[in-house]
Amino acid sequence: SHFGSSARASHPRHPQILPKPAAMMRAALRATQPLVARAAARQSAPAFRHAAPSVFLAPGARSFAAAVGTVGPKPKHEDGTLGGRYATALFMASSGKLDKVYQDVIGLRSMMEESKDFKLLIETPGVDPTTKVKTLEAVCKHAGMEGSVINFLKVLVENKRLRMLVRVIDLFEIFYRTEKGIVACKVTSAAPLSSAEQGQVKKAMEQRAAKGSTIIMEYDTKPAILGGLVVKMGDAVFDNSVATRLERLQTQLLQPLS
Repeated sequence: SHFGSSARASHPRHPQILPKPAAMMRAALRATQPLVARAAARQSAPAFRHAAPSVFLAPGARSFAAAVGTVGPKPKHEDGTLGGRYATALFMASSGKLDKVYQDVIGLRSMMEESKDFKLLIETPGVDPTTKVKTLEAVCKHAGMEGSVINFLKVLVENKRLRMLVRVIDLFEIFYRTEKGIVACKVTSAAPLSSAEQGQVKKAMEQRAAKGSTIIMEYDTKPAILGGLVVKMGDAVFDNSVATRLERLQTQLLQPLS
């Protein structure tokens, strides 16, 4: 069915499951901003860029979880990509403190979104590895992050995979949500839905979800769909947009007459 609308809706880019200590993260960024800015601007000499970092001995993703001590089960959701293997290692190393590690890595992602210097530090391969490690340790410790998260960042630096951090965090979030029975549901409409309409959509999606699941709703607007709704819940997509219906009709009209 088609929902019209007029009221504004919030559209968080990353709907959060647990309350994130945003104030603590911002305070950590403010306190370490000069250090982060200097580190981001400091490039390695060309001859050193391709040399193996020697500031510490860090295990690879395969042995990281075992190296931190307590090893938990693998995530229920599997991902065989390189980023997935790193996210799996962090997940297994988070046994008994999964919620805290989740908050910490989501905090790191938020820091990258809020600070250009921090994003540059993470994504620039030319920054001296020693400088990266010292700066990341300072930021993470000031934010009160878990030691396993700090050690994991060191592993990424050692293996020259720190640029993959956002991808790894995104996958870790998928693992976390699957573990907790949380299903992300993104609803796209041509115009913002009213609160009542949002309630109708959420109720319909809850009926489709597996028993015991927690639905996390996200609402977005995209005038190009013209009307109707496009709903993505987990891996399933329900497209009832006017634009798609018109496209289907056009395809049918172009079919040769039998």
